[in-house]
Amino acid sequence: MTTYAEDTSAAAVILADYGSAYIDINTGGASLVYERHRRIKILKKEGLHWADVAVALYQSGSNEEHLSRLKATTYNLENGKIVETEIEKSGMFKEKRSRNINLQKFTLPNVKVGSVIEYSYTLNSDFLASFPNWQFQYSVPVRWSEYWAALPDFFVFEKYMQGYLAPSLYEVKNTSKDNYQEARHHWVSKNVPAFKEEPFMTCEDDYVSKVNMALSHVTFPGQMVQEIMGSWKGLNDKLVDSDDFGKVISGSGFLKTKAKELTAGMTDPTQKVTAIFNYVQQTLEWDGTADKYPDNLKKVFDDKKGTAADINFVVAAMLEKVDVPADMVLLSTRDHGFIRQQYPMSEQLNYAIVSVILGDKALLLDATEKYLPMGILPERCLNGDGLVISKTRHGWMEIKPKAKSRTSINSELVINAEGELKGKMSFSYDGYAAQKLRKDYFKKGETDYLKEFLSDKTWEVEKSEFQNIKEIDKAPKQLHELVIREHATTAGDVIYLNPMLSEQLTDNIFKTEKREYPVDFGKPVEQTYMARFTLPENYVVDEMPKPKVVTLPNNAAKYTYNVTQVGNVVSVVSMLQINKSLFVQEEYPHLRELYNLVIAKQAEQIVLKKK
Repeated sequence: MTTYAEDTSAAAVILADYGSAYIDINTGGASLVYERHRRIKILKKEGLHWADVAVALYQSGSNEEHLSRLKATTYNLENGKIVETEIEKSGMFKEKRSRNINLQKFTLPNVKVGSVIEYSYTLNSDFLASFPNWQFQYSVPVRWSEYWAALPDFFVFEKYMQGYLAPSLYEVKNTSKDNYQEARHHWVSKNVPAFKEEPFMTCEDDYVSKVNMALSHVTFPGQMVQEIMGSWKGLNDKLVDSDDFGKVISGSGFLKTKAKELTAGMTDPTQKVTAIFNYVQQTLEWDGTADKYPDNLKKVFDDKKGTAADINFVVAAMLEKVDVPADMVLLSTRDHGFIRQQYPMSEQLNYAIVSVILGDKALLLDATEKYLPMGILPERCLNGDGLVISKTRHGWMEIKPKAKSRTSINSELVINAEGELKGKMSFSYDGYAAQKLRKDYFKKGETDYLKEFLSDKTWEVEKSEFQNIKEIDKAPKQLHELVIREHATTAGDVIYLNPMLSEQLTDNIFKTEKREYPVDFGKPVEQTYMARFTLPENYVVDEMPKPKVVTLPNNAAKYTYNVTQVGNVVSVVSMLQINKSLFVQEEYPHLRELYNLVIAKQAEQIVLKKK
């Protein structure tokens, strides 16, 4: 096979994906056994990465899941014969991903376009609550996917399907064991299409076809019911008194001196919060790891580097030392998936931020991003609700964006008879757009930033200036004095001018007519473009675009376009506003059509004619 008939664009196809999980019960107790066998055909070089495999292994203390019976083979057709290459030990290694997860990685050898790769392994675990989920759908098509989950009757599991594709088969076979009943759940999905990622999605894991398994409770004969899943309240009570969570805030006495020093002479809680937040934000560097449990804060403070949990627990602990009560809020980042609150599993939460009550309002803090003002959370945190862990105010709270991603462009330009434009353009940024500018500017340096910014523009920049770039609480700006020679078109005594010199939309980011998933912008977006053009002497406006205002229901989004003339100056205003973060599937056609209208309007030209 050189292409897959069901999807000729596929870079690879999963020929068979087989899994079987069961709980092995013996006199020594119970353990989890999970067997996996997979076979994949590589069709294009873009599919070669499927030869790199990572298996997540849960660890708690000295107890860790482990793999056994690992086999991995590559098959190639050479001179009409099948040649097998088996994996060697040098192709296997282990890597720590987070506090509780290690990755067993291996790479299949001699893989090329046309190869078939096959691997199988058995995972052994004492963590019965980590019963494997099963994913039917991936970024490449799947010809056959089959999963067996054998569940003893005294292990009670919550099972829930997700995604938009139903399995081809689902059945339950009940069998009798020595002294208990076992239900063998069996799923099969055939010819599963590839999952196609679309713009403005949280993460693939939220939408792929998948069955999730969650151990609720255990009912051994003659014993009390053993709650496993428990409740969110139970998780709260456990964490509040935990040495690894709540007591980290009340402890960490080494932070007291610095906290007192930073807030000396202050009585207003807001001032104290600001002083401590700014210090931690600018002093401790985030290592890029999302985490909900802190490590040794003394080491983090000395190394001046740590995970998201490390940094935000330092903030909470320092606030506690100056009599400003702080609670942690656990959430799931956008790339980790949304939370299903009906299933109280701590694995759904992967990130910790701080909540402080000032007056009658809760202020949410995350000190990991140096270029965001206090009270504005990183975009990765904007993913529904967060769980407040507290002795006094435990519960779910909605995490709303406190800022937009706002860009404003202003230009003053003079047109000459040859269609050349000369003048000034300024770009002003606010909220998440300001953060992005600062990150790019400081990462690349001014020279390289400008080089990249101008790389797709036909401008001749004579002078550039940046303002408020270091003042986080002010809107940063970049200003350019420039000449643009190749934007307007001249034909005899006529000049054709597209007034959109920057940020013009030319392609609709929403390609498909129908969308199966919500559109999640994460935060409101606003793009404003204003330009004033002084006409050449002896030229008049022959044609100009008509004004347009389009508003989606409930003001979810709005586009305004207007061109006016006063004397020899033509002014253009184009404003696109996305006023809410989430659009459900039913709203998608309206949103897509709005973008079509924006593209059409921004393509219209002003026609100037010599008198």
